[in-house]
Amino acid sequence: MQSTNNNKNKGRNPRKLRLPQSKLKIIAVSVLALGTFTSLLAYAISSSVAKIDTLDYNSVSGINVVAGAGQTDAVLASGTINSNSPGGWILKVMSANKGKLTHGSGGPGNEIVYGNVKMASTGGTLGATLTNPSGVDRVITSGTAIFDTGVATTATVDYKFELQVSWPADPSILGGRYTDTITLLIVPVD
Repeated sequence: MQSTNNNKNKGRNPRKLRLPQSKLKIIAVSVLALGTFTSLLAYAISSSVAKIDTLDYNSVSGINVVAGAGQTDAVLASGTINSNSPGGWILKVMSANKGKLTHGSGGPGNEIVYGNVKMASTGGTLGATLTNPSGVDRVITSGTAIFDTGVATTATVDYKFELQVSWPADPSILGGRYTDTITLLIVPVD
């Protein structure tokens, strides 16, 4: 009996798989469909760029105030802005004394009213299409001044600035220490 079974397997190659023609066509169509679907997914690319909105600044600890003399472009703070917000950025400048250096509780003879603040660019790159706030005076007597740049097409990189104030001569001011607290805040616009 063994010799009969061996004779049947002699003509066959056990490594070759023979499928009926209809099954072969179904497999070929399935492989082609899978290959097309996979190649469509291979082209889907997505990425994100991290938002950058930083403000580093230093306030000035002492302004040279001379009794009876005015001041032009005295520096209150200097800083650097980096922002890649597409809507640009806003710099908010807040004065605790609403645009005044005060001595004690303030009032006549104890206030140096500067009323306006100005940004002056000292270097770096302002994003393309942004409105440059350098040289623009803003009223701060309400306690807040805003410098708005508009829409950006490129990022602002290491934009350096000084925040400056000026005041007229006032011979009635009394001697003593005059102070104000200035706070700067960058607000990204999306």
